[in-house]
Amino acid sequence: MLRFWEVALSLGVFGAVTFTLCVLWDLVFPGVAMTKIWEVLLPGFKGISWGSYFLGLGEVILFAIYTALVFVPTFNFFRVKAA
Repeated sequence: MLRFWEVALSLGVFGAVTFTLCVLWDLVFPGVAMTKIWEVLLPGFKGISWGSYFLGLGEVILFAIYTALVFVPTFNFFRVKAA
């Protein structure tokens, strides 16, 4: 049985690390930047700045919590049904 906070924290850390690496990639290789993709996927994200970084980081963590909120009960429901 999965527990909500374990999954939420795991997804949050994974998302935060991945988002941070992507922003660093944009800074190192601006010619192949993913900034336009982030602007579409993350509401309020506008270019590379500290404000946009922390806004995007917060949104990624909120998306991770939402994913855990939907996934954990669904997984546990079907796990009980299969047992």
